[in-house]
Amino acid sequence: MKLLLKSGRLINPVDGFDGIADILIENGSISQIGENLSAGDAKVFDAEGLVITPGLIDMHVHLREPGLEAKEDVGSGTRAAAAGGFTTIACMPNTKPIIDNSILVAGLLHRAQTEGVVNVKVIGALSKGQEGKELAELGDMIFTGAVAISDDGHYVDNANLLLNGLEYLAPFDTPIISHAEDEALAGDGFMHEGSVSALLGMKGRPSVAEDIAVARDIMLAEYVGAKVHIAHISSKGAVELIRQAKKRGVKVTAEVTPHHLTLTDEAVNSFDTATKVNPPLRSKDHVDALIDGLKDGTIDAIATDHAPHAFEEKDREYRYAPSGFAGLETALGVILTNLYHTGKFSLTEIIERMSTSPARILKLDRGELKVGAAADITIIDPEFEWVVDSKKFYTRGKHTPYDGSKLKGKAVATIVNGKIIMQNNEVHE
Repeated sequence: MKLLLKSGRLINPVDGFDGIADILIENGSISQIGENLSAGDAKVFDAEGLVITPGLIDMHVHLREPGLEAKEDVGSGTRAAAAGGFTTIACMPNTKPIIDNSILVAGLLHRAQTEGVVNVKVIGALSKGQEGKELAELGDMIFTGAVAISDDGHYVDNANLLLNGLEYLAPFDTPIISHAEDEALAGDGFMHEGSVSALLGMKGRPSVAEDIAVARDIMLAEYVGAKVHIAHISSKGAVELIRQAKKRGVKVTAEVTPHHLTLTDEAVNSFDTATKVNPPLRSKDHVDALIDGLKDGTIDAIATDHAPHAFEEKDREYRYAPSGFAGLETALGVILTNLYHTGKFSLTEIIERMSTSPARILKLDRGELKVGAAADITIIDPEFEWVVDSKKFYTRGKHTPYDGSKLKGKAVATIVNGKIIMQNNEVHE
């Protein structure tokens, strides 16, 4: 099958290209990039007025499969990804059972090939059962296809286990993705500790719990010379720790979520359980520091931490509701509305952090538009205005703090391996 994308604004962060061009796709790969390309027998997609970018990559997704399919499964999760403009997602291992061996990695990859509509990469657990006691089958999982290792959803309080994991993974050049928040300090708090938590009478989770965990993880990675990636960073102290570590040459990278960039703890005033996330939404000074860190390269990537739950799980008293909400279908719109249309970031900077940089961190052959590359492409209308309606989500998780919000900017087509998977919010098989 041939597909010709005509007259779109092509943005390719790798070489800084930003201009009008055509892209010819043949047999799942990009065969030509240029001006006034002839269609021949190719299907033509008129991209005039639209932005053509490398396929978006979300390196932090909870697909919930195996074992927690009431929340999400590969089919619903990958369709949500396609609807949001993502062509590749990496799924976390805190499922039931935990993805802590090569058989489970292989099984999930096979499941993704048969049931998924976008590329799915698997992240394996650091410790067996994510219990923080014994290293999981790290080498076997990597050889089977795991792109990173993480006990996400759990803080690894055993520093020796983390050190051993970093030493083991250093020769593989594979990162450990750290959920960095010291549970002894965070305790059973369920929102950011500050003036808002005091006014609401809610027990808080102090930002220093994140700072201390990030500092420890950086020190261990620096000691070993291994890679560590800090997931869903949310505190200004953590931003500064990572900034200084990078200056010293530490192999540390970090991601930030759209909600930590755009919402503060003031959102908890609504008592909407969609605002309950881990780490928590923090005060404006932390949000400002996250934006600055993303701008100057301290924070490398934007990732959703897509964490859907069954409706009845979130529909309960705030303190008892699980943390997380569905983020794949709103992420791009939230970022474009709050960072691009406010003049804080260029489209190139946003695409770099939502595609090129995640591909680099996970060593994926994606995130770039070039001849010979797989035709994973996102087509965006940055001016498209729409209202978030969670009832229309493809994900099974219907809770989102953005429900009813008016956003500006949306993916209008998602192309995976040369095939249009989503067009005008309709996901095709």
